[in-house]
Amino acid sequence: MLRTKKIPVGDKEITVTELSVTQIRNLLDQMEQTQVSIIDLLFPDGVPAVAVAESTGIDLKQLEEYPPSELKIIIEGVENLNPFFANMIARLAKAGEQMISESASTPPAAG
Repeated sequence: MLRTKKIPVGDKEITVTELSVTQIRNLLDQMEQTQVSIIDLLFPDGVPAVAVAESTGIDLKQLEEYPPSELKIIIEGVENLNPFFANMIARLAKAGEQMISESASTPPAAG
């Protein structure tokens, strides 16, 4: 059974739901096909905005209506209820950064 938690945000309560493995797999597929959200640019170390939308049931356009101070609370709520997913995203980001760093420091092959 997926866990849920209500978090207070401003004058509202938002229900955050734990993501299933299937939802996580689908989110990874979706992330490959979508553009970077302004929310992802504001919170580059947080879980992706599409995951926040999936976990809260709030679509991306509606999430963009929240001020950053409230988005931070929502993102942290999603990360706290989905620690395995949040850790996986952090590992993927670190691996991506390492690949970029290695390819930038490798001299071009002599031709």
